[in-house]
Amino acid sequence: MIQIIIGNIVALIASLLMVYSGVIKQKKKILYVQTVQIGLSVISNIILGGIVGAIINALSCVRNILCYKDKLGIKEKIIITILALTLSISFNNIGIIGILPLISTIVYLWLMNIENVIKFKILIIFTMILWFVYDIYIKSYSSAVFDFMNIIANIYSIFKIRKKKLS
Repeated sequence: MIQIIIGNIVALIASLLMVYSGVIKQKKKILYVQTVQIGLSVISNIILGGIVGAIINALSCVRNILCYKDKLGIKEKIIITILALTLSISFNNIGIIGILPLISTIVYLWLMNIENVIKFKILIIFTMILWFVYDIYIKSYSSAVFDFMNIIANIYSIFKIRKKKLS
C-alpha cells in the first residue's frame, strides 16, 4: 500500500508540472518543464510497476530533449519508434494494457506536427484516453485524474473553437 501512495505522490507532482507547463508561454521552457514532468512520471511508473510506461516516458524525455535542440527529424523518430517497440514488447509485464503507452507514444510522435489545432487536440484526447486506462490499471490514480481532466479540457476547447468558427 505504501508503494501505491508514494507512486501517486510522485505522479501528482508530475501532473502538477504538466498543468504548470500549460501556462508557460515560451516553447523551450515548456519543453524543459515537460521533460522534468516526464522524468517524474518515469519514477512513478517504476514505483507502481508500470515498466512499459516508464520506458515510454524515458523515450519521451529523449524526444523532448531532441525537440528542444531542434534535432527531432525523421531518422530520430524512426530510432525512437524502433526502441519503443523493441523495449515495450520485451518488458511488457501486464498484457494488452501494457501496449497502450506504446501506441500512444508512436501515434503522438508521428503526428505531433499537425498544424490544425482541432486535429491536434483530437490527437491529445486519443493519447490521453490510452494513458488514462493504463494509469488506472497500474493504480496511478493521481495521473488518471489529470489524464481525465486533460481529455475534458481538450473536448471543451474543441467545442469552443467550433462554436467561435460558426459565429
